[in-house]
Order: sequence, then structure tokens, then C-alpha cells
Amino acid sequence: MTRPLSQRRGISLTILMPVGLLLISGCAEKGERASQTAGGSSATPVASLDIGPQASAVAIDMSEGWCGGHGVPESVCTRCNSSLVAAFKTAGDWCEEHDLPESQCTNCNPAAGELWAALNPAGATEPAGDGDGLATEYAKPPLGPASSPVTPSLDQGWCGGHGVPESVCTRCNSSLIPTFQDAGDWCKEHDLPESQCAVCNPEVAAAWAKLNPAAPKDDRRGDAAGGESRAIRLELNPRLLTGRNDSLCQVDRLQVRFVDANTARQAGIETEVAQTRRLSSTIERPAEVSFDQTRMVRITPRLPGVVKDASVEVGRTVQAGDLLAVLESPTLGLTKSRYIRMREEYLLAMADYERVGAIHQGTQLMLEVCTASTPSEEVRRKLRDTRVGEAKSRLLQAHAALELAETTLERERTLFEQEISSEQDFQEAQSNLAAAEAGFQAAYEAVAFDSERARLAALRTFNVAKSELDAVARELSILGLSDTQLAALSSESGVALSRYELRSPAAGRIVERRAVVGEFVEQGDVLYTVADLSTMWLMMDLRERDLLQVRVGLPVLFTVDGLPGHAFDGVVSWISSMVDDRTRTLKVRADLPNESGLLRANMFGLARIIVHDNDAVVSVSSEAVQTDGCCQLVFVKQNDTLFEPRKVSLGVSANGHVEILAGLTPGETVVTVGSFLMKTEILKSNIGAGCCDVEPGR
Repeated sequence: MTRPLSQRRGISLTILMPVGLLLISGCAEKGERASQTAGGSSATPVASLDIGPQASAVAIDMSEGWCGGHGVPESVCTRCNSSLVAAFKTAGDWCEEHDLPESQCTNCNPAAGELWAALNPAGATEPAGDGDGLATEYAKPPLGPASSPVTPSLDQGWCGGHGVPESVCTRCNSSLIPTFQDAGDWCKEHDLPESQCAVCNPEVAAAWAKLNPAAPKDDRRGDAAGGESRAIRLELNPRLLTGRNDSLCQVDRLQVRFVDANTARQAGIETEVAQTRRLSSTIERPAEVSFDQTRMVRITPRLPGVVKDASVEVGRTVQAGDLLAVLESPTLGLTKSRYIRMREEYLLAMADYERVGAIHQGTQLMLEVCTASTPSEEVRRKLRDTRVGEAKSRLLQAHAALELAETTLERERTLFEQEISSEQDFQEAQSNLAAAEAGFQAAYEAVAFDSERARLAALRTFNVAKSELDAVARELSILGLSDTQLAALSSESGVALSRYELRSPAAGRIVERRAVVGEFVEQGDVLYTVADLSTMWLMMDLRERDLLQVRVGLPVLFTVDGLPGHAFDGVVSWISSMVDDRTRTLKVRADLPNESGLLRANMFGLARIIVHDNDAVVSVSSEAVQTDGCCQLVFVKQNDTLFEPRKVSLGVSANGHVEILAGLTPGETVVTVGSFLMKTEILKSNIGAGCCDVEPGR
């Protein structure tokens, strides 16, 4: 019973029998016995040999049916019922070479097939005899389409997922299962018809593949001539070298141990040392040339209008600022007129603000000079040249009234003291002075307030006019007018106001023109396209599995079928961060210098990304790398009898060698010839462990 992988820390897979001796001596002994039986050189009758039903270590029970796929009763079929293996092995009835009971092994004992076939209750075809009563070949249809109880038909199409016609696919149509089971064509172990079970009978896959209408004619498997060589030739190396490893798999915790060094040698184990080699490798992908989007501009009008002139043709080289087309745009005329009006209002507001500012300054000087204690004569002398308008008159009148009230009060005080004037007149003079002081203070404050208010009102009007003018100026600047053109607007005529000039913003070549004289165009319509052709972009689709090998800065060689003898060098400049959800590829861009000018947009060709150009990398022979279904492995030699599987990350492959990105260091010894044998032992140990199980039919 196989223990779970998680419980097998440090477990070694020990090959108990000398493999080389087993392969040589076992085959010789069995071959001699088989030749004696088949050739009749032995005097022992066929029935007396240690083969066939009478030599079976397990009792035969025909009530369980007949296994048509393996030519024995189901009760003794170890390929359909692996629980029987232990009983056969215990009784010594086991062929280690072919993993079958010795009593059933037709490879070592061809006559065993005839003896077992005699028990077949179907008995549809009698064995063909040679005249002496001994059957030499039992005629029965080979496994595959010919032995299927359901006649294959392509009317329902081909099941590409399971490699058989849809009409006989039990995995897609479970209603077919009883038909196959009733006919005895059923593999219980893998839950498939025996005629379709490629796990028990690998040859049936090729037989069914010959019916596939989509298969290329030179790829029909199972042909007698050259079938094996074609299969080898068509096997793609990248299918092995995926570079992928399952982080949860613990296969590298196992070991393969031979009994002794001689056993390893007889098993044909060969090794090599991982070392640094110089490899050259490229990734070839179809690619398409396009304009450098950072050096290309699509020129559009910024407002609607009618094309009046468009004399620049496709192919012409232009400089930044060159005139391309002239449009007549009423919208532009209205905007320019609004600018002229706003500028006049701005100039008027600015003049008014300057006038009010001068008055405000004079008023401030007047307020400093004209105080209640300053004599009128001095006030008039200091304010003689100051122009502040009505405010000056108001303040001077209040100051004069105050000065008169003070003089009157002094006179009345003198007369009152001399008892010439009455006390009533003195008190009236005091009252008049108080009123004059209040009137002067009110006039002083009113003048100051009115001056500041007038200044602020003029400033607000000026700021509003300036803001409106700046807004219209920015609008015209966005439309392409310069400061010089704005300054000259007041002198333009009505016709010139609606003239819109379309100029090139960059230097380059005109690669597209859509401007037609007399045509009305909307804002945003592309009239010209200007591109700098000194550098072109090369776009290609990269497969996900190549992502680890490609990086920015790798050199690229681009060739076009239509330009024989020309190759263009470039550099990978960008790798997309997003995978296409339909093609499962990602975009890669390279920059191609185009000094010769031969490259054109939409050219199609082949791009070669140079991953290694005679670079020194750690590598091993391709045959040293094996995959167990989830990981890439090499078997590292620890000593003459002990080898451990090691997960490795793979890079490129070239000249029969594979780059090792991680998992192996130079100087370590790995198995080349015989690594497949070790992988087989690993897989046997993992059956039922849930790590490397292979689902039937995949």
C-alpha cells in the first residue's frame, strides 16, 4: 500500500533487482522457452508448459466475464484489477519485465495467448490452424475502432478533448456506457471502453487518431512505414521545457537508489556535469511596423469652419509652425470681436482707475494738511495745487466755519468779561463753536470715506474688465493666436477676423491629408497627420511562456519578406502589463531606427528577439530534463548508487542543451541517459499520492 507523499520524507526508491541482468538474462530465458514452444523444437506439449490457464496462480472465474482488451477472463486480469497483482507475485507467477503474470505474458510466451483464447466464451472466430491441430494465431479484431461494439461515425463530429468520434465518446455521452459494458468492452480500472483505453493499450490512440478528419495526412499515426519516426519528429521540444514547477509538489523529497554501482551501469545510466556553455537563442514572432506614437501628431482645427485653402500635399516635409490650411470660421470672428470690445473696456476702466487714484492721493494729502488747528491761510497755501474736486470745497468750507466760530467766541468772551456783551451772547457763541467743530469733523470723515469708496469702485471695475479680457485672450490663445496677433486685432478688417490658420505643431512628414477645399469641418476633425519617420515602432504579440526570457533592452532583428537583403536592428522598449483575454498574449514594442526611410507603417514581417547571443549560461543536455506532469526535473548524482530529483527552472534551449535558470549549479552531475527510467520509478511511487496522478484520457 502506497503511503501519502507527505509521510514519505527521505524515502528512497530502491531498484531491488539488477536491471541490466533482468533485461538480459530474463529475456534470454523466456525467449528460449518461447522459441521452443513456437518452433516445436521441444518435446514438451504446449499444455504442459508453465503458461496458460492451467498455470494461473489465481483461480479462474468465468462468471465475471471476459476481458476482450487483454484476452483473459476478468477474474485474472491484473491490468483491469491491480489488487490481483499481489496474489500472482506471491505465487511466483509474475513477469517483472512486462509487468504481467508469467502465465499470461504473450511477449515471453506467444503460445499463452492461444491457450487463454480457448476459454473465450464469445468464440466468434475460430483460431486459424496449421493442420496439426495447434493454433498459431487467434484471429480477432485489433483494439480500437475495429473492436468497438458501437460503430464509429463522424456524423456528430470529432471529440478533440478525448481523441475519438463524438458518436462513441462515453465521457461526453454517458448513455453509451451500457452498450459497451454489455458487449464486454469496458475497462473498469479507468472507466473507459477497452477499445479506447490508451492507458492500458497505448496503441489504440494511434488507431483512433487515423479517423480524425482534421489531422494532417502526414501525421496519421499507426502507419506501418515510418510511423514511429514521424511521431518522434513531430514531438515539440517546448512541450517538455515549460519551465513550470508546482510549488506544492514534494517530488524532490524522494530519492532513487540502486542496489550497487554495477546495477546502475547495467541499467544504462549515463551522466554529465552541468557547466557553463555559450548559447545563442532567439524568440521569433510575427511583427508589424507602426508610427512612433510619441513622434506623431494628428492636426485638427480647434473650431468649426469652411476650408478655404489646403495646398500642402501628402509626403511633404514640414517644420513646426508651417501653415497647412486656412479656414473661414464665424466662431473665430465673434471671439475676436469680443476680445476687441473687452480690451476697450479694459483700457477705459484702467484710465478711470488711474484718475480716481490720483484724486484719492490728493484727498489723503488734504486730510493730512487740513486739521482743526491749522490756520486757514496755511491750508489754502499748501492745497493750492492739489486737485481733489468737490471734496476740497466741502472740507475748506467746514474749516472756515470752524475758524469763524472760534474767532467769534473769543470776541464774545472779551466783551462779556468787560460787561459790554450779555451772557446770552457769550453762550450763543460757545454753541456756534461746538456746531462748527461737529460740522468740520463730519465733513472731514465724509471726504475720507467718499474718496476710499470711489477708489475701491474703480479698482473693482478695472479688475473685472481685466479678468474678462484675459479670459477672451486665453480662448484665442488656445485657438492658436500669438500675443503679436492679439495685439494686431484692432487693425484687422472684418474678413480677416474670421480667418483661421491651421499650422503644424511639430516637424515631420505629412503622412495623411483629409482637408478638402470648400468642405465644412467640425472642431476635432483630423485634417492632417504629421509623423517623424526617423524612428518607427515594431509591435508583436508575446506568448505568456516567453515572458520570463524577454526584458526591456534586448536586441531585436526585423526582416520583411518584401525587402530581401535588408534587416533592421532595434531594441525592446516596452512590455505590456496586461494579457489579452482572448489570445492570451501580451504586447511587446521595439524601437527601430529608420535612417534609410525604408520602413513603412503597417509593414508585416518576422521579429527575432535575441535572448542570448553567444552568452555564457548554465546548461545541461535536453535529455537530462524530465517532467513528471507538474514539475521539471533533473536527477542529480549524489554517489554511484544514489540520485535525487531536483526541480529546475528552465530558460531557452539550443543545440541540444537547455538553459537552467535556477535549481542547479555548475559542477553538479546529472543523469542524461536513464533519466526517463528514474522518472518512471518516481511516478510509480506517487500513484495514489495525489501529486502526479494522471487522469485517464488526458
